[in-house]
Amino acid sequence: MNAPKAKFKPHFPGSGLFGRPPARCRAWFLGAVWMGLATPAFVAAAILPVRLGDFYQTNAQSFQPPAVDRAIYDEYGFDEGEISSYAAGDRKLEITAIRAKDPTGAVALYEWLRPADGKPADIGERGVESHDVTCFQYGNYVLTMRGAKPDDEPFEAMLSVLPRFEHGAPPPLLQHMPAAGLVPNSERYILGPAVLARIAPEIPPSVAGFHLGSEAQAAEYAAKGGELKLLVFSYPTPQLARAQMEEFLKLHNVMAKRSATLIGVVVRPFSQDEAEKLLAKVRYEGTVTFDQKPPSRRDNVGDLILNIILLCVLIAGFALMAGLGVGGGRILLAKLFPGRILQSGEGQDFIRLHLGEK
Repeated sequence: MNAPKAKFKPHFPGSGLFGRPPARCRAWFLGAVWMGLATPAFVAAAILPVRLGDFYQTNAQSFQPPAVDRAIYDEYGFDEGEISSYAAGDRKLEITAIRAKDPTGAVALYEWLRPADGKPADIGERGVESHDVTCFQYGNYVLTMRGAKPDDEPFEAMLSVLPRFEHGAPPPLLQHMPAAGLVPNSERYILGPAVLARIAPEIPPSVAGFHLGSEAQAAEYAAKGGELKLLVFSYPTPQLARAQMEEFLKLHNVMAKRSATLIGVVVRPFSQDEAEKLLAKVRYEGTVTFDQKPPSRRDNVGDLILNIILLCVLIAGFALMAGLGVGGGRILLAKLFPGRILQSGEGQDFIRLHLGEK
């Protein structure tokens, strides 16, 4: 009679090299596995470095959009953010890094977050400074620095290694906005109904036609007798713009004009003449844009050669330490266990073939 087959259960034999490991070793093994699984998540969540030149990170936490603006951040493609505090002696620095899913969303977030009294600053792709606050857009990131400023070299190094960085051409719609009379820092990019309700509640989302792939740029303009709010909507084709133009003309207290794929809209104009003059400046001009990644330290040939030299030095140092370890270990074992470890019975360390003897 055959005995019933037992289910296979992996086990460790009770003795020998594969003896069952003690409980402490099992705990170490499980801890190592958990750290191996958890560490990538921690690394992926980190955006800003622990050290920035003379500044050392004292605190870091994830950034969450304010509840009142959550829908706006979602329309702009908010992906992840981090707030880090740094200190270098008495100098303090706080950096807020916000990553969008694409550069267009980062442009929109930048226009939404920059200080109203900011002055143009030569930093990133577009930026402003206001007192001790610097806000700028770089690729699909928007960064805001408060307090002391770090040195240029470590700051540029930080920008060159931002995780999941994407570079892209700015939205073409920005080039169609009139420049004369523009109120500084009044621009707001519109990608959905939530932002439109804040900027121009007079325009229903169905008229804007976001489901058709439209985008808009809003801005304030100084005119004779007051300020005008201009919104320029961009549509994928002139046919779609022509169809939506009929819907805009049905709105009250709104003046609109179409130019190819663009529709310029002035809401609540205090003067129809001034609104007409502003709308006349909205003209479609075909442009060709292409993505071009800005050069970074990764593209520097000098840095590449320096890194190769450092790698060679590290490999040579490791080989030297390994050789000293093996040689020193043999000598130590020979002294501790003479005649038994790594030695033949006659005390010789090498096997001789004696090929010259007959």
